[in-house]
Formats: sequence, structure tokens, C-alpha cells
Amino acid sequence: MPFRDLVDQDHAVLLLRTAVRTGRVSHAYLFVGPRGVGRHNAAIAFAQLLNCERADGDACGQCRTCTLIASGQHPDVRVVDVAQGRLLDPEDTTKTGIGIKQVLALRREVVYPPYQSRWKVYVLVDAEAMTNEAANSLLKVLEEPPARVVIVLIAESTVPLLPTVVSRCQLVRFSLIPSPAIERALVERYGVPKGRARFVAALAGGELGRAVRWVTSEETQQRREQMLDLLERLEQADPLDRLDAAEEFAKDKDNLPELLEIALFWYRDILVWQQTGDEEQLINLDRRDRIAALATALSLALLNARIQAVEDAKDALEMNVHPRLLLETLFLRITPPTEPMPGRRT
Repeated sequence: MPFRDLVDQDHAVLLLRTAVRTGRVSHAYLFVGPRGVGRHNAAIAFAQLLNCERADGDACGQCRTCTLIASGQHPDVRVVDVAQGRLLDPEDTTKTGIGIKQVLALRREVVYPPYQSRWKVYVLVDAEAMTNEAANSLLKVLEEPPARVVIVLIAESTVPLLPTVVSRCQLVRFSLIPSPAIERALVERYGVPKGRARFVAALAGGELGRAVRWVTSEETQQRREQMLDLLERLEQADPLDRLDAAEEFAKDKDNLPELLEIALFWYRDILVWQQTGDEEQLINLDRRDRIAALATALSLALLNARIQAVEDAKDALEMNVHPRLLLETLFLRITPPTEPMPGRRT
């Protein structure tokens, strides 16, 4: 994945490409930012650009070197990702973060020159979870960096890291990606229908990686459809049906934050249509007709009350209220409108 394939991280890309173009490549970089915004892909793109056989401001992405790096098979580009089982020392049993054995293995390797390419690149994922022992050992490498070796640490924050480690790295910040940029990437690169892409982009919270996982997961789409179908049914459901629905959806407690976000976006869409009638502002674009019908049937006061009910449910979730009780309260607060409901779609 060359830099041109990253989405909306122009500042980070400019910094790294300039370092290569001017020959001022640092011995260590610290990529800081939220998960799912392209930090790991940027590290791979950087390794490709450093070693590409026909680079021209960016890696070609097609030469043998670029292909090997992208597939994780290049001997000079090594990734330490404990969660994915990618280790320099396969006998290391540390599961909670990067342990001392990984750094000792790195220290043994960096003394040798690159095997095939111009640069050796080591990418350490979740560096904030590195043990103190490992961090102090890594510090020795950072203080006396070998030639033609680049170490990239990937972390969400600098706070958990040793200040001495941070001070010896070039800081590269990554930011959350705007929803429109995520939507475009989903439509253009993954062929996701515009309506679904808009919903997923809004729900992803600025993390393209999360959005991609969702659009490639049939289970995630099914959860969304089930939740929206339920919200429509609640417009006419009796109290017993509401309690039964709460019992059923409480079984999926791990995905409850996502379900509440789906509900919030649903009522937000109805309110937006009621106020503007502009489908370009809808998130659940694929349900435009139902949104338009509900915008006519529900009063502004009723919509505001439902949005507040969902917000209260989110607050209750953070306070560890039991999922079933939380959902029972929420579903019972979604009271039917006083006027007859328009017919449901078939």
C-alpha cells in the first residue's frame, strides 16, 4: 500500500515523503493516533518508499520489493504485532504487550546490514503496551542507532511510553478521518452502495479500518438491519412486545454500544428530514422512504424525547447498568405517536 492509497492523512504523508526525498530519514519514528486511521498502512508505505526499486516520490507498489513488503515476506522489513502473533522471537510467551525477548531479538538483528534492500525497517505495533524492561532495552538502540535501520513505533498516545523513548523518535501524528472521506473510500475502493457507505462512515467514528471491517462483515450488516426493523416495529408495539425485544437484544451485549449508535442515527435522520427534507444529509439513505413517512407522523417533541432516551441509555451503559434493564427502559420510553402510523414498507 503506497502513500497514495492512504485516506486523509496528508500531513503525515508529507512529512515522511519529504524525509525520503531530502535524505533526512530519522532512525526512529513514533506514529501516534487512533486505531483504524492508517498508522500501520503508513508504516508499510514508508518501508516501501525507502526500498522501492523504482520510486518516484512514492513507492510503485508493484516491483518485487514492494510486493514482498506488502505481503510481509521481505527479510529487511519486520513487524512485531503481539495481538496478531507476529514476533521476532517466536518463543516469547508475553501476551499483554511487547516483551523483552522481542527487543533483544531486534537488537541482535540490527547490527547486521540490510540483506536485500537499502534499509531495514522494524515496525512495533501497540508500542504503548511495551513492558518497561523492553522499553529500557530498546532505548539502547535508539541512543546508538545503527546505520540503515529505521524503527517505527505505533501507539495511540505518547503518555504510556517512557519519555526518554519518545524524545528519541520523530513524532508523526495521525488524525481521525472525516466521514465524507471514509464514505468515498468505501464507495470507490470497496464498491459499497452509497446509502450503506454513508451509514457505515458515520458510525465508524473517523476510523476507516473499523468501517472496512463492517462492510466486509455480513454479521454487522444484519445487526444494523435488525435494529432498524425493531425501531420501526416499536412505533406500534405494545409493552409486552417491547420487553420481549429488550430480552432478545440484551443477548448481544458486546455490540450494545453500536446498536445504540444505530438508534441515535435513525432518529437523527428523521429529525433532519423533518427540518430540511434533504436526502443528501441522511445517514440511512437506503431507508429514505420510511424516514420521510416517520418525519410526518412524529412530532418534534416526540423525536427530541426519543433522542434523549437513547442518550440516557448510552449514559446508563457507561455506568454498567444491566443491558436488559437498560433496553427495557429505552424501548418503553419510545412511546407510539398519538396519530395513526403510515403503512410500513413491504
